[in-house]
Amino acid sequence: MDALSVTLVSAVTSGAVSLTLAWLSSRQQRRDSERVQRETRTMAYLNPLRWHTAEVHHRLSLYATSVEHHGCYPPAQVLTEPREMEGKGAVWFAGKGVVLGSSVWMTACLFAQMTRTRHDLPFLRLAGNDDTRLPGLLQKVHAAFAACEIYYATQSSIGTDALLEPEGRLRSYREFCDLLAEPERRVWADPLIWFLIAVAHGERRPALQRALDALSELSAFLDDSLAGGASLRARHGAEIHRPPGQSPGAGAGPDAGAGAGEGRGRTPALPPNTIPAPGPRPRRDPGPRLDPSPGPGPGPAPAPGTGPHTPTRPPQ
Repeated sequence: MDALSVTLVSAVTSGAVSLTLAWLSSRQQRRDSERVQRETRTMAYLNPLRWHTAEVHHRLSLYATSVEHHGCYPPAQVLTEPREMEGKGAVWFAGKGVVLGSSVWMTACLFAQMTRTRHDLPFLRLAGNDDTRLPGLLQKVHAAFAACEIYYATQSSIGTDALLEPEGRLRSYREFCDLLAEPERRVWADPLIWFLIAVAHGERRPALQRALDALSELSAFLDDSLAGGASLRARHGAEIHRPPGQSPGAGAGPDAGAGAGEGRGRTPALPPNTIPAPGPRPRRDPGPRLDPSPGPGPGPAPAPGTGPHTPTRPPQ
């Protein structure tokens, strides 16, 4: 083989190798870019969902713990029916009504995150069997709230109201309260408000426990999927160090009142360290779950539906 042939073969070989390496490099770069985009998208959905799941679980745990020990949750006993929110101003939502109002807002934000995640689930990158487990756990949470008479379609509508278009961001507590003060907009959240009012008066305990269990299971899954810590335990642990009497509501300042309505923005102070840690708790008596145990006071709490101020939901 003469020198010219050798040169041509070397040139062709070198060109082929260069083209192959360039193609492989470009292909790897595209794959890396797609992987980063999928992971970024997944984090953008699952991290907010994880945060709102922990927040709602914590807030409902406050209701459950107070009901277990005292038969009711006084900070949320500010209404007897949802329509009493009509015309309420900023002073009420930032003061006396902050616990109930922020409970509605937090749950609406959770519904919004759940709806967004379900709609875009095909585009999320999940490891192993997580792509089937996540829809199942979301459905379990939806079913738990549906058992509270907050049906799936209503949950989606409440979540949509929590979103501010066209920005696509969640409404702040202040912005959401503006909707609650309007009868035509608030009516979609009425089933949720009815449920929270009933729970605050010691009713709907099995439904409340079912919601807490479903949220706890979803939170544990999200912690594992995102390789994070135990978000529920961290959330409860942070609240244990809250100064006694401070309202857990959104944007609320320290509240030192000992009873409902003691001054603007005051909420009853619960005994310290009443927030339960996640996981099974020892049962105080062989009765049903969440039944109030005997404690100090003038006497046992009245049975649901028998107290003078227990709200009664009209038949649907």
